[in-house]
Amino acid sequence: MNIQHEKKKVRWIVVCTLVAVVSIFLLTHFFAIYPGGYSLEKQNGEVLIAKGADSNRVAIDDSVLSQLKIATLELQINDLKILWYVGVIFTATTLLVLFTFSNLKMRKAVIIIASVYVGMAILVFLQYSSMLSSIDNSIQRLLNG
Repeated sequence: MNIQHEKKKVRWIVVCTLVAVVSIFLLTHFFAIYPGGYSLEKQNGEVLIAKGADSNRVAIDDSVLSQLKIATLELQINDLKILWYVGVIFTATTLLVLFTFSNLKMRKAVIIIASVYVGMAILVFLQYSSMLSSIDNSIQRLLNG
């Protein structure tokens, strides 16, 4: 009986984690709800750059420099989203592994994995912050001509 209860508990934790990951992915993809919240849309010779509730319209001239600035900004925003997705998957996977190992009473493995996760999370956070700053600088250069 205890094994059945444990299996149900594990199943619910896995299902809840998957639902959370899919929800985060959908919110990020369709509504740009993620740390930074940047989105970029091209329409009728203008570019709409949004960060959360703030948005700026920039008229695009046909110069190569303007086109390159917009393409670079678009790539930076895509890279930021990809780093966000990787962080979400990495966190969910780590939580599932920690839960599994803790149930198996593998205390040393839990400590090692948690330590590695903290180190990796710090590196990802620093990279993410750097990318946010770079995107802000790119937007300012684009707005100032």
